[in-house]
Amino acid sequence: MEPGKIRLINSGGQDPSGFTQTIALAINNRLYRITNDGPGNGQPGAMRIRISRTFFWFTINSVFDLPAGRSVDVYGATIEVAALETLQLFGSYDTI
Repeated sequence: MEPGKIRLINSGGQDPSGFTQTIALAINNRLYRITNDGPGNGQPGAMRIRISRTFFWFTINSVFDLPAGRSVDVYGATIEVAALETLQLFGSYDTI
């Protein structure tokens, strides 16, 4: 397993680097466990996960929302997370 931290902090500007984070950018599809720890102050905060996976010569894109306090296993080559409701959002991910 390769653990990593998700730290999304939006400063209020238009720069997407504050509220999006690419956590996987690989050639092959891999299995990841993504956990949304929430904004840190106990309030709810949803995280949007964008997954791109390859299947032979095709690319399949998926998008779904993950509420605070939950985790999900996703399979893909490129995975990006974005904060939806709050200015701060924390979480973690592991390669399984």
